Amino acid sequence: MVDCYYCKAKEHCTAAAEPGSVVCMVNRMRYGGTHADDQPPRQAGGFCQYCGRPLREIGRKRFCNNMNCRNRFVSV
Repeated sequence: MVDCYYCKAKEHCTAAAEPGSVVCMVNRMRYGGTHADDQPPRQAGGFCQYCGRPLREIGRKRFCNNMNCRNRFVSV
């Protein structure tokens, strides 16, 4: 799934262009660079920046194990 939040071509998309559509793909090729540029910056280290507990890795995503942490469902 393509995320528009980090896309460099979002200023050039029309309101009707849905993420992952052909119009989206053309705009990304014309203005947006590569998919690697769209990745959010990863937090350094293996601990949560909010509560300090170790991060749990699932594939390439990392999540906080703390039940009360506001960062629990956000990949860091």
